[in-house]
Amino acid sequence: MDVPGFWRLTAIGMASKIPAAMIGLSLLLLVGHDDSYGAAGLAVSALALGQGVTAPLRGRLIDRYAPCPVLLSFLAAYLVATPLLVLVVRGGGSVAPILALAATMGASAPPVAVMMRSAWHRSTSSGPANTGLLATAMALDSSMMGAALVMGPVLASWLSLAISPVMPFAAVALLTAAAVGLLINTPGPPSRPARPGHWLGPLTSAPLRRLLAADALFVMAVTAVDVVLPIYAQEYDAAEFTGLYLGVLSVSSVLGSLALGAVPQLLSRGPKISILLCAFAAGAGALTLVAGMSPLAALLVCPMAGLAIGCTFAALRATGGDLAPEGQVTETMSWLSSLDLVGGAMGAAVFAHIAAERGSRAALLLIPAVALLAAAITALPLSRTAESMNR
Repeated sequence: MDVPGFWRLTAIGMASKIPAAMIGLSLLLLVGHDDSYGAAGLAVSALALGQGVTAPLRGRLIDRYAPCPVLLSFLAAYLVATPLLVLVVRGGGSVAPILALAATMGASAPPVAVMMRSAWHRSTSSGPANTGLLATAMALDSSMMGAALVMGPVLASWLSLAISPVMPFAAVALLTAAAVGLLINTPGPPSRPARPGHWLGPLTSAPLRRLLAADALFVMAVTAVDVVLPIYAQEYDAAEFTGLYLGVLSVSSVLGSLALGAVPQLLSRGPKISILLCAFAAGAGALTLVAGMSPLAALLVCPMAGLAIGCTFAALRATGGDLAPEGQVTETMSWLSSLDLVGGAMGAAVFAHIAAERGSRAALLLIPAVALLAAAITALPLSRTAESMNR
């Protein structure tokens, strides 16, 4: 790829994504081993809450001040909170300090993965033919996230169960520190610090607010698939298919991202996000139709639902970078990450309840509707030009 420092950026991106994919399961296994899985679930929720609520603020600090001291400050806090949490859990501490430390870990996590999207955006935004490069970079970033979501839990479970529940936290701390160290020593195109402005920051942009709403709905639909398919497998006495369903979805998502990255010109013009959301809705609809036949038929159709997932994530990130006000790309990407958490929490809660009350097929039937709603939100032009015309 014709981007300065491509391989270094790729290595940093992968090193930053694996810890994020490991930490939730690692915390669940650690607290569940020494306490209860009820307390473990609360700890994971506190971690996600701390991370999601503070992500835009951390992004704003990165945009507004020199990244190096801000990143090192977050890293120092993270490396203090992580061993403290492990010590409290292994020492039989009560739930309250465990939840407080889990939230602190989430709030202090260095936003390296988010910054990598900003770095890709800056590195590919110079020159006359940058649209294809940016689409390819975002597709690569999305495929790495998909790969990390497969590798991270496998590594976390192996370290925790085969060696010690403490070992995943050592690996997470080491990888996080390495990613921060590599990033702050990576030369790149200069970025202008954002000037203090409206307290809403990039949220003053109406097209960006619509993009964030579509992102939350899309993640809600994707999470719903991940939650409902295991319930469906249980209902049809095919629990052995659960891992296959989720694995096929992840692999097809990565392959779809790589395919888009190889031919970004296919969607370089037009309402690409709406097209991708409709493609995901069609795949989810096909999955719903064949689910009544057999678990095997559902497995064969899973790739249709998965292929558009990574592509859509990539398109959302690329468009978010384009809509970001000057000097506020990291905060914009942080808002997308926060909305990912909101959408994921909504998808898990709402669709698990529907599947439990009405059955898994009823829940599957609603997933394409959520994706189509997201497509409708992005059907209008998402650009700074469109925003200026509306004004």
